Amino acid sequence: MSDLSALRAGLCTEKEYEKCKAECGDGPELDWACENCPTKRYESLGPYTIKLLENRNLRVAGYPFEANDFTYEEWRDLGRLEQCLKTPAL
Repeated sequence: MSDLSALRAGLCTEKEYEKCKAECGDGPELDWACENCPTKRYESLGPYTIKLLENRNLRVAGYPFEANDFTYEEWRDLGRLEQCLKTPAL
C-alpha cells in the first residue's frame, strides 16, 4: 500500500508544499514534483486510507468502538496502520 509508505515518510506540510510551489511554479513542474516526492499531501491519500486515519484518531481519543463496528479486514488494516505509524522509518 503506497499510502502506508507515504505515511511512514511523513505527510507533506503546507509549508513544504508552498516551498515546492515557489520553486516549481503552479503548473506541470509542481505536479511532477508532487508525484515523485516521497511524502504525500493528506488530500492525495486514498479514501480508504483517510477513513482508517479518521477512525484511528477517534479510537486514540477514546471513542468506544465495538468489535463489530468494522469488518475483520478493516480491523487488520487499522492494526497495520497503527504499526506503520509507530514504527520509525529506516
